[in-house]
Amino acid sequence: MTSDNNALENPGSVQELLIHGLAFIARPFDSNEILKGLLKGLRECTGSERADLLMFQSDMNILFFSESDTAAYDVDKPGNLSMADSKNSAPVKALSGGHTVLVDDVRESGLLSLSSGARTLLSVPVFFGERTHGVLNLEHNDAKAFDPEIIRWIQALGGLFAMLLERSWLSEQVFNLNQRLIDTMTETANETDPGFKAHAERVSSIAVAIAVQMDLGEETVDAVRDSGYLHDIGKSGVSQNILVKPGSLTLEEIDEVRKHPILGRFLLKPLGFQPAVIEGVASHHERWDGSGYPRGLKGDQIPITGRILAVAEAFDVMTSDQPYRKKMILEEAVIEIQSHSGEQFDPTVVDALLGINFKEL
Repeated sequence: MTSDNNALENPGSVQELLIHGLAFIARPFDSNEILKGLLKGLRECTGSERADLLMFQSDMNILFFSESDTAAYDVDKPGNLSMADSKNSAPVKALSGGHTVLVDDVRESGLLSLSSGARTLLSVPVFFGERTHGVLNLEHNDAKAFDPEIIRWIQALGGLFAMLLERSWLSEQVFNLNQRLIDTMTETANETDPGFKAHAERVSSIAVAIAVQMDLGEETVDAVRDSGYLHDIGKSGVSQNILVKPGSLTLEEIDEVRKHPILGRFLLKPLGFQPAVIEGVASHHERWDGSGYPRGLKGDQIPITGRILAVAEAFDVMTSDQPYRKKMILEEAVIEIQSHSGEQFDPTVVDALLGINFKEL
């Protein structure tokens, strides 16, 4: 169990577990780890044989075992439970009926128990508004384990499970929407600049490899990936004649191109992207020594996404054919990047670039 959910270990009661669990709603968390921690804490404080979270899969009309905490950790998870057959399953009865199901003595009920020797079953449906997430299921060998007060607290904990699952579901929806937006925006920009998409994919791939090499967190790596795809999206507001011009640009044309980080922020901000993604797009032309644009940020003032993208894009530009010159070989590009470490680029990011296996990109 990670340090994020150590507070869930050895709870004295369901009430205490609920209070500790509520703290995770307002901060980033690993949903799988927290759910496992809650189930483990619930099993321990109630003395149950099993504590399971069964998720509802509407397209197949089944309940499947998402997370499970059992007294015997080598017990295999059972198969899916079909909603079409409610005769032998307390979880299915709970979900289909929309209410908590308590079975005092499974031996007299005809219902199935998932644990050998378990006598009492408690199944609490997990809903959030109109959305069905699944069932919280407990099994105990004491017929009097779940009195009305304990059941009310377990139902309240089921509400916490619903909130955590809803938050994870919404995050997934936002992620999927953003991915569709990224695909649409890059395809549109590629119509204006045929090399846009390929460049964006290469920069994103290099940037992610750098972020992983730096051992940054998953959220930051995701932001680096998305900002890599979108770093030049502001160029959709720059004249195509300038973007594909084979010769040197005039001062006026350079000023026009240099507007693209700010244009990128303007385009992305209303769409709900992470601030780290937007700031990466807006700052990928800042320089470590403060001489970059558009804001002249210096050193650690530059967001980490921007610092990584600066190196990733420069490396890709150097190792790809451009309208104004042929590409460099890998070794030449590495030497060139190193020569600007501490001046144009963050030295830590440059060191991470040097640790990449370029054959895997």
